Parts: sequence; structure tokens; C-alpha cells
Amino acid sequence: MNFASKAFFLFLPVVLLIYHLLPTRTSKYRFLLVASWVFYMSWNPWFIWVIVVTSIIDYACGVRIESAATPRRRRLWLWISVVSNLGLLAYFKYANFFIANSIALARQLGWPVPDCALHVILPLGISFHTFQGLSYTLDVYRGKISAVRSFTDFALFVAFFPQLVAGPIVRASEFLPQMTVPPPVTPQHVVEGLHWFLIGLFKKVFIADRLAQFVDPVFAQPELYDAVTHRWAILAYAAQIYCDFSGYSDLAIGTAKWFGFELPQNFNFPYLSASITEFWKRWHMTLSTWMRDYLYISLGGSRRGNLRTYVNLLATMTLCGLWHGASWNYVLWGLYNGVLLAAHRAGDHLLQGLAAVGRVRQSPAYRLVAILTTFLMVAVGLVMVRSQSPAGCWLMERSLLGWPTGGASLRWVPTWVPLLVGLVVAGHLFSGLREVRCGFAHWPALPRAVVYAATICLLVAFGPGSTKAFIYFQF
Repeated sequence: MNFASKAFFLFLPVVLLIYHLLPTRTSKYRFLLVASWVFYMSWNPWFIWVIVVTSIIDYACGVRIESAATPRRRRLWLWISVVSNLGLLAYFKYANFFIANSIALARQLGWPVPDCALHVILPLGISFHTFQGLSYTLDVYRGKISAVRSFTDFALFVAFFPQLVAGPIVRASEFLPQMTVPPPVTPQHVVEGLHWFLIGLFKKVFIADRLAQFVDPVFAQPELYDAVTHRWAILAYAAQIYCDFSGYSDLAIGTAKWFGFELPQNFNFPYLSASITEFWKRWHMTLSTWMRDYLYISLGGSRRGNLRTYVNLLATMTLCGLWHGASWNYVLWGLYNGVLLAAHRAGDHLLQGLAAVGRVRQSPAYRLVAILTTFLMVAVGLVMVRSQSPAGCWLMERSLLGWPTGGASLRWVPTWVPLLVGLVVAGHLFSGLREVRCGFAHWPALPRAVVYAATICLLVAFGPGSTKAFIYFQF
């Protein structure tokens, strides 16, 4: 069930109405848990066992970790949780990748190996809800939170449908305290929810899905197009993936507000970043902080010297790339970002304390050049993950960097492509630079709510009959 689909607009009001009519905490949360599982099963009912089983395991492990009499027993229950979550994730997401590459390697060595594939279907949102379950048991093990005694509460934390499929990745320490008493929904919550929901829906339906009509054919056959079309396709994909993923996060944040819950912000105008380090503090922030707190710091972080720090950055980002997708594109993209982060850290270390460097960095001209340079580095990485072949990737990268490509002469850039890309740029400049969401947010609540609701209805009524799946659904 897609957030931008008409089916969701039948599902959501019914769930909201029943949830708010139910009289007790227990009845509200049990109903919301069942509704979240129904939402999950609308994609494929047979995979409900995945989220139910991992929830049972993590719930039991959290209780056992807290009550264990010895450190050894605590570690045992932690490892049961870690192995269960990562084992299921590895099977569903990486089994075919491992088998295909093992067969290719064996054939390179001259061994006659027949074709083999498991035809594993990836359960919806498995990368997200396994990370949420893992963060819970790790936090209980580290003593940061207490184990949850109610299975309904824990299962709802894992399965809460607004952010179940593609984040934000919510931690137990952020969500469970809000569940102590069902949070009240005020008129301000309603209006803020409409605001976030409208922004997310607009990003998805009006910008991301429209840009996909241009991006998909160019990346599918880049050899047919000239360098100008390649560059616009790269810009369009940067706008598309931002609007698609941040749009989902906005929809999730807005929907959660109608139940009284607050979800963490996941994007903060990332294309205004003046360094690759700043970019990863602005893009998919809940994943970035998860990787930092549970992987990078666990590997030693920056506590064991510069060389070990660089190795930890490379390892963390390579695994981050693999988390995004089971292909060498994503591994290469992760490693590429790790190299950039390590290089930026090394450069900062060399220039640290130089007064002249500090003065230059404070100038608006430096900031502008740094933003453009950072975006170029990000765009190079986006080409890696979007390209469908090494040859196509190399061709698009050459066009992006201004190297001669030769051959192709077809130029196809519809007029609406620069307009939609320009909207994303304008949004960054207007809201990001001024550090405001929207001037419209200062209107009185009632007229804002009317305008939001009417605009959402128009987007649903006159938008495409069926929207494309969100890009991060595959993760």
C-alpha cells in the first residue's frame, strides 16, 4: 500500500477514527499494532512472519539481557538477537548476490558450476525494521534503556506503519517514552501533520514520479543520448531521489503526528552541504547516526589513531553501501563515500590551526564553491548506484565531468525537467538558507488546514492513477 495511493486514503481515515474512538491505552495500541501488520501484509501477506518472529526474538532477548545474572549470559542473549536479525537480513537480501558471485568466481577459476538461484523475494522494509530491533537490544545491553515488558508496546515500536517501510529509523529511546500514555492530538498536531503530509505528497507525486519519466530511459540506454542530456539526467536523478525519499519521510512524520507521535527529522536540505561530512549529517540522518553509534564507534571510532579512524570510516561506509543494496554498485558507492570522508578528515587535520584557512572558509565565495564541489562529488556517487552497467556508468561519469564521450547525438531534455529541478533548488535556497520551513507556516491554523487539505485532495484526485513505488522500498 503506497502512501501516495488512493487505497491508503481509504485505509488511513478508518485507522485514525477507530484509534481515537477506542477508550483505553491497551485497546488503542493493540488496534494500531494490528493495523500496522495489515498495512505490512497489503504488500505480501506471507511475509508477516518475518516481522512477527523478529519482534518476538528481540522482545525476549531484551528481557533476558536485563535479567541475566552474568555478563556472559547478557552477551549470549545479545548475540541471539544480532544473529537472528542479521541472519534473516543476509538471507533475504544477500543470498542471491552471494550465490551469483560465488558461481562467477568458480567459473573464473575454471570450475564447471551450473547456474543456481534461490529466487528470494525481499520482504518490504526489512532493512529498516531489523535495524530498529537491533538498536533496541544493543541499547538494553549498554544500559541506555530498560527492557520493555509489554510485547504489544515493543511490537508496535517495530511495526508502526507510518515509518515501517522506509524510515525514518526510529530508536526505542525516542519512541517508547512517547507510548507511556497515548499522546494527545492537538489542533496544532493536525495542522503540522497536514503540512508535512502535503510537502511529502507534493515531492513524490509532482516532482519525483514526473522526473522518473525522464531519468529512467536515459540511464537505461545512455549511449543513445548526448552529454547535455546525460548531465540533465544526473541532475534530475539527484532531485528525484531526494524528493522520493525525503517525501516518504515527510509523509511518515505527518501521519505520525495525527496519532500524537513525533518521528525524527531525516533530511535537512542536504544539497546545501559544504563538505561530504556535512552531507552525511544532512542526508538520511537516522541511518547516518545509526551507523555512527552502532558500527563506527563499535569499531573504535576515532579513538585509536588516524590510520585506524580512516579504516573505520571505509569499513562503515562500505557496509552502509551494502545495506542499501546487494550489488557491486552499492559496495563501490559505499567505498567511494568512505574514501571521501577519510580524505576530508585528513585534509581538515592538515589544515587545522591555520588562521588564513579559517578566514577563507568564512567567506561566502568559499561556501558557494564548497557547496558546488560537494554536490559534484555526491553526483558522481549517484551515477554509480543508478547506472545499469559499467559501460553506462563510465559514459555518464565522463559526461558529468566534461570529458569527451563521442558518438551519441540525441538531445532530449523536456522543458519541464529544468523546471522541476529548479523547484528543488529553489526549495533548498528559500527554506534551507533561511532556516525556515515555509512562510505559510505562520498563517492561522484553520485557514492553513483548509488549504492543506484541499491541496492534498487535488494532488490525489488529479495525480496519476497509480504512483511509482518509493525508491527506498527496495531497501
